[in-house]
Amino acid sequence: MNWICLLIFALFSIAAVVKDIRELMIPDWTIIAGSAALLAYQALFAHDFLVQGLLGAALSPLLFYAVRRITNFGMGLGDVKYSILCGLCAGASLAFISYAAASLICALYFASKCLLSKKTGKKSGKKTGLNTKIPFAPFMAAGILAVCTAARIIF
Repeated sequence: MNWICLLIFALFSIAAVVKDIRELMIPDWTIIAGSAALLAYQALFAHDFLVQGLLGAALSPLLFYAVRRITNFGMGLGDVKYSILCGLCAGASLAFISYAAASLICALYFASKCLLSKKTGKKSGKKTGLNTKIPFAPFMAAGILAVCTAARIIF
């Protein structure tokens, strides 16, 4: 993983994140085109990372599909497919650390949102509780970018 891989990931993730926030849907074209661009770059210029990326792309959707099944299809299939792009960018080792960071960021965001709405006495107008739909792609992208940037700076 290098800076260009992160840039390619970020460029294709912007459309996925915006669409997920607005419509709770991740367009397949962002995943397909982003994965193709990352694969091409890694095959041509970062071939030493290609195996790690392919392993991340293969294992990540297995994890997210398991979560989808465990939560009785509470997680969308778009998140499962988006994890392919995330795993390809981060590689197997950093991808799973990134998903833990994404989950933590998501939990902190919604906990603070709940606390703020209770303090101000405002209701968000959306359902609250277990039936709340969460666009998870922004948190996945943030986790990948944060962990991979930190790993790149440290190592």
